[in-house]
Amino acid sequence: MLRQLVHGRDDMLLLAVHLMKTHCSPILLYECEIWSMSPSHKHKVDVAWNNSFRKVFNACWRESVKPLLFYCNTMPASLLAEQRKMIFYNKILHSNNIVLRILCASHRNTAQKLSSVYHIFPGHSSSIDIKRAVWSSFVLILTI
Repeated sequence: MLRQLVHGRDDMLLLAVHLMKTHCSPILLYECEIWSMSPSHKHKVDVAWNNSFRKVFNACWRESVKPLLFYCNTMPASLLAEQRKMIFYNKILHSNNIVLRILCASHRNTAQKLSSVYHIFPGHSSSIDIKRAVWSSFVLILTI
């Protein structure tokens, strides 16, 4: 699958991936910050994202797209949704708006649960730290 990238189609494929990341992922992950994602919902979102990568790279449905995602510097859609959710909660916790912070307090368990999965401290991590932690967990999944 990655062999075809080396033989000159790289620019067109990366352009297609860029278009997917900038136009399709916002639609796929619209309001994911407030989703309550069950495992079956995560699976459905990942299948849609993976199938788009399979289509662009002309891959068989049985092949894993994780190496392609890594090559294209992106992650499964469920991880992108969790990353966006943690960044969203982090911004609310640092907001000057007291109403937002009170509303966020009612969802503190969600933020703490996600943060513990990625070994970060809720409210004390920057967006960059959150992105690095989620990316590291994806890379760890690839190596297992």
